[in-house]
Amino acid sequence: MAANYIRLYWEKIQSGEIVACKRLKQQYQKLVDELDNPRDPWVFDLECGSRPIDFIETFCRHSKGKWIGEPVRLELFQKAFLQAVFGFVHKETGLRRCREVFMMVGRKNGKSTLMAALGLYMLVGDGEGGAEVFSVATKRDQARIVFTEAVNMVSQSPALSKHVRKRKTDLYFPVTFAKYEPLASESNSLDGLNSHCIIMDELHAIKDRNLYDVMKQSMAARQQPLLCMITTAGFVRECIFDDIYDYACKV
Repeated sequence: MAANYIRLYWEKIQSGEIVACKRLKQQYQKLVDELDNPRDPWVFDLECGSRPIDFIETFCRHSKGKWIGEPVRLELFQKAFLQAVFGFVHKETGLRRCREVFMMVGRKNGKSTLMAALGLYMLVGDGEGGAEVFSVATKRDQARIVFTEAVNMVSQSPALSKHVRKRKTDLYFPVTFAKYEPLASESNSLDGLNSHCIIMDELHAIKDRNLYDVMKQSMAARQQPLLCMITTAGFVRECIFDDIYDYACKV
């Protein structure tokens, strides 16, 4: 049986073994409180929370450096993050509570690897028919960073490469007619999307709300979509980054 990484992470924060900022402590205190005192109609399902972790560590392979070809092994903070996003579900429908995620991390903490692997899970393992997964950013080159990492992960994985095809502009999973594609704010194809998962990279570099608003609206027809915004700290202020950060702090 999988471990409860949310609780384990919180215990290490409390003991001082893991140094955490005030905001992170607030978030995990809230999550642990909900583990102990579920808020109707939401419950924590350990199996649902552990599914993306199992998928990533079983099928995703590193594509860079000395670890190339080796299975991805997630850090504790990454496992706790995934369980927090995927583990809290409606007690009757089983649908996820979390639809929007803001994650701010320092550089060189493996965010591209985590997001690429998460995109592959949402493409292949989330049980969504015709899933549309998008890596988005202000510029296409930035949007392609996470997508290219996903492409390389597939090429390094014997299991994934049997079932996921690289086409001209996307990755395609024919079993469920799902695709994974990079998009940029200057793209002409932002209308008419039916997004199941959106990975918005380097939120701090996005100067206006249009990309965020368009992509969020594109999830309206899905039962349990996910908009995952991941970023390092940036220098652009009075933009969508500040709005999302302030909102996340209030939540």
